[in-house]
Amino acid sequence: MLAITAADKEAGMAWELLAIWVIVIVAVTWFIRDEKRRTADADIARASRYYAFSPKYRHVPARFRYAPLPPRQTIGGLTEAERAFFKMFQNS
Repeated sequence: MLAITAADKEAGMAWELLAIWVIVIVAVTWFIRDEKRRTADADIARASRYYAFSPKYRHVPARFRYAPLPPRQTIGGLTEAERAFFKMFQNS
């Protein structure tokens, strides 16, 4: 009963080696993925600093192409459209 054959030892060792290799492959894959993400984050940060502080992309307020017109002077405080509206109701 307590006798362990050589085949049992080899089978147990094979599973242990397989488990070790699975752990190593998962760890290396995880490391490579994190390094790629770290470099991608650094690239995005570098690009955002460039676009935030580059003089080429600074906001320049638009200047008036033409001087603004002075407010329209209306007679009696009403515009022509308002007068026409009231005349329409007055005539009906």
